Amino acid sequence: MKSTPNKYFIDLGEVRLPIKIKKLRTSRRMIIRYQPLQKSVSLTLPQSATIKQGIDFINRKQEWIIRQVKQYSHNNSFSDGNIIPILGKNIRLEHIGGRGLISETENIWQVHGDIEFMERRVKNLIIKKTKSEIIILAENFAKQLNVKIGNITLRDTSSRWGSCSHDGNLSFSWRLAFAPYEVMVYIVAHEVAHIREHNHSNRFWELVEKLNPEFMKAENWLKKNGKLLYQYGTI
Repeated sequence: MKSTPNKYFIDLGEVRLPIKIKKLRTSRRMIIRYQPLQKSVSLTLPQSATIKQGIDFINRKQEWIIRQVKQYSHNNSFSDGNIIPILGKNIRLEHIGGRGLISETENIWQVHGDIEFMERRVKNLIIKKTKSEIIILAENFAKQLNVKIGNITLRDTSSRWGSCSHDGNLSFSWRLAFAPYEVMVYIVAHEVAHIREHNHSNRFWELVEKLNPEFMKAENWLKKNGKLLYQYGTI
């Protein structure tokens, strides 16, 4: 691990990763996380720990960091000929040029326009379709719980698949589009349940189970395979 004034980074062969260090009063141990979207490493330190201790800790964890980088490095771009899982279907992407945006059949998206715009157009359509599906699910779950939903937004997040504010605004990772459909159903149910119970009490999990009785299968899938969802797209 090397440093410059107020900046830290680690060299892993040909890969150099910036390191973001923060101290938390509530942290009882040093925690390292690889952030695939930012291509960086975050290091959380207890108040009693020194930067030097954190540096030593990272140096001891280099092999783990390398494994994380490799795990996220297999990229499936939205380019001509690739097959991408989107909302439970394997979609083949084809660039055909000409006027228009994207023509859809059952399992093929034909992308019009110049090829340099292909990835952006595919990403935009994925986000649009995912948001529409999430809105339908959220409204259905909200009706079951008799709660009111605020705004629904989609983002590219690296730490949460979904979140719920105290005023009922919901936010989701658009990368849920690449997961099995039942996983997205679970995350939406999870966040809608938070409108009623903004905690993880027994009452909260009872609401989740009411909305999505098979939620444990989806949660286990995310724990084992969630990192795979970051492999799609280059933009």
